[in-house]
Formats: sequence, C-alpha cells, structure tokens
Amino acid sequence: MSRQKPSRAPERGHKVAQARKRAGLTQPQLAEKVGVGRATIARIEAGGTSPSVALALAISRELGDSVEALFDGGGR
Repeated sequence: MSRQKPSRAPERGHKVAQARKRAGLTQPQLAEKVGVGRATIARIEAGGTSPSVALALAISRELGDSVEALFDGGGR
C-alpha cells in the first residue's frame, strides 16, 4: 500500500485566512469584493478547492499580498 503525499492545500488556505483577518475582512466581505460567494472563500480557506488564476489574483489584490505568498505550496 503506497502512502500519498499530504496535501498542501490547507496550508495555503490558512495563509489566505490569516491575510483576510489582517485586512480586517470577513469571509462575506472578501467574497463580495472579489465577486464570488462566501462558500467559495470558505472552501479556499479550508483547502477544499484551489482558486482559478483570475480569482487568486483578485484575492491577492484585495488582501495586499502576492499570489505567491498566499497560494504557493512550496513548489514541491
């Protein structure tokens, strides 16, 4: 039985959640600013989904962090 590598998605989501809180935004506020539903932001923060490039760019713009800082999983 082979072992799967653990996903880095929760780590990326945690970075988004931290940046959102630093920016003083709630999930619904960030969602409105980037044009998605609150559930989408919640899934990204929980590591359940990865955003499209366009959404990642919009989130990084709103939060004042680079896409790499928010979504780079270490490049491995």
